[in-house]
Amino acid sequence: MKKQDGFPGQQSYVLPQRIINNVKKSSLCNDLYLTDIGYYPEASHHFRERRKGIDQTILIYTIEGGGKIIIGNHEFKIPKDHFFIIPEGVPHAYSADPEDPWSIYWIHFAGSKAKQLAKDGLQTIPVFRSSTSRINERLDLFNELFRNLERGFSIENLEYINLCLPRLLGTFTHLSQYRAINEQFTKDPISQAINFMLENINGKFKLEELATAVKLSSSHFSRLFQSRTGHSPIEYFIQLKIQRACRLLDSIDLSVADVARETGFDDQFYFSRQFRKVMNMSPTEYRKR
Repeated sequence: MKKQDGFPGQQSYVLPQRIINNVKKSSLCNDLYLTDIGYYPEASHHFRERRKGIDQTILIYTIEGGGKIIIGNHEFKIPKDHFFIIPEGVPHAYSADPEDPWSIYWIHFAGSKAKQLAKDGLQTIPVFRSSTSRINERLDLFNELFRNLERGFSIENLEYINLCLPRLLGTFTHLSQYRAINEQFTKDPISQAINFMLENINGKFKLEELATAVKLSSSHFSRLFQSRTGHSPIEYFIQLKIQRACRLLDSIDLSVADVARETGFDDQFYFSRQFRKVMNMSPTEYRKR
């Protein structure tokens, strides 16, 4: 079984050709512009083959699961937390792993700068999670574009989207520079711990595991964290999860159960109790407001 499109919970935006033609005329963004963008969660049986390539550059970014990309006689595995850039005009095929299908963000882009950004393509590049990786900030940039594309294709909207696009692409093509902003905090165990929580927001950790991540004993870590933040590490982690849940409830048409899973809660009712404890209202009430 193979599927090109159509996955539960997906978001995708394909700009009409007449809109792209107008963007090409804009001196503000005609050197690098978006043509398609999307998110496919657990894209079981996802498959694409383009025997002549296309006239856009493609970026595929896996956040869960895995898949493969075939270029000529070469097959490239692309596991979780990796990305791959396919230059324009290059024949290719790609598919999700049948046993552990990928969840991917993807972008099609074009313009004179696209070739430069694709110059180091045809290789699988890791985007590993660490205390400096800023992965959730990158996902927020994707969601920023999604929210604006929902508002239609006005000139101002398209200009804003295409001015944001280089920033998003730069988080992939210039990884070390993107992560450098967090390096100043790498020697502070509390900042390290908070970064670790943010990069693993859908994870489940005990106090001992959080302490191990910053190389402290559980007791010392707990006292230090409480004195600096006013909260225990686990309480703080739950607050961060709920903040993330609020952004998902704001911006993405996911069910409450889906939002719970995205933030690491297996039990929707436990999630709702924790949400109410932090926000003083249920997730449904929050979404209505």
